[in-house]
This record gives sequence, C-alpha cells and structure tokens, in this order.
Amino acid sequence: MGQRKTTAANRERILQISSQLVRERGIEHTTLADIADAAGISKGTLYYYYPTKGDLVFDIAERHMTNMTERIFSRLESSRAGQSPRTVFRLVLDTVMRSRSRGEIHVYLLQEAMTQNPSLRKRFIQEYRNWRRIIEEGLARVLGNGGEYRVMAQVLLATLDGLILQRLVGVDSVPMDGIARFFESAGTPSPVS
Repeated sequence: MGQRKTTAANRERILQISSQLVRERGIEHTTLADIADAAGISKGTLYYYYPTKGDLVFDIAERHMTNMTERIFSRLESSRAGQSPRTVFRLVLDTVMRSRSRGEIHVYLLQEAMTQNPSLRKRFIQEYRNWRRIIEEGLARVLGNGGEYRVMAQVLLATLDGLILQRLVGVDSVPMDGIARFFESAGTPSPVS
C-alpha cells in the first residue's frame, strides 16, 4: 500500500513540474531530461513513469481538461438557476479559449497522435469520446432531457478544436457571442407545424 502512495506522489510531482516547465518554456523547448533534472530524478526513473514525452504531455492535457470541466460545472452550479443556453455556450467557449497552454498542448498532442504515436492516438480517441459524453450530458442538463445532443456535442467539440487552431495562428477576432447564439438556436426545438 505504501508503494502505491509513493508511486502516486512521484507521478503527481512529475506532472506538476512538467506542467510548470511546459508553461514557461513551451512543449518544444521542454525535454524529458529537463523534467528529470527539475524533479531531481534520473531519466530512467522518469521513463518508468512516462516512457514518452507524448504520454507525459497527454496526462498534463488530461488534467488540464478535467480542471476546466470542473470550473465550468462549478460556475454553472453556483450561478443562478435557469441560465439561457447562450450564456452556457458562451461560458464554455470563453473558458476553453482563455486557456492558452491547453491549445498548444492539444495541437502538439494531435500532431504526435497523427504522425508517430499509435498509443497516443488510442488515448486521444478515448478522451474525445469522454469529452463528447461530458458535453452531451451538460447539454441535456441545460437544454432539457428530451433532445438528441450527440451530434451537437460532436459539432461543439470540433468547433472548439477549430477555434483553438485559429487562435494559435493569430486570427484576429472570433465572434464568440454569435457562435454561442448559433449553438443556442441549434439546440432549441423547432415548432411543429
């Protein structure tokens, strides 16, 4: 039992140090050797926990996404009941778009998954399914349980990916309120004639 706690504590420490280095230097300028040095461990010990940089960065991204999701739900739960769907969509868009490091990490991981890391690709597929499910459940909570939100969740996820890419390449402005209004109207059932 003590070994599990030590392993978890070591992994946690590596993730914290890695996250800090990635924020300070960027992904491309942070090596596994840098992380091992900053953590005060050998590269062999680091490889025991994270055999590739992609695996380590994926765990950083996963943690970041979990934190963002918790922040979004916490803000929704603590704010007044009956928020408009547009307000909710805007909150989701703003929260994701304000996270600078998440965008860089996400694009790095996508590139790794598409070009050279099949195990990372598998993890990405699982995470996309998980994110889509979380978005789908959130939409049902906000818009009501009668709707079919799977497609909307997929489109929102793809929209977020596209917006992140646009921000990273320097697109000037993104009409967040217009996008939120679009998703609100897409989620509103049309009148039966």
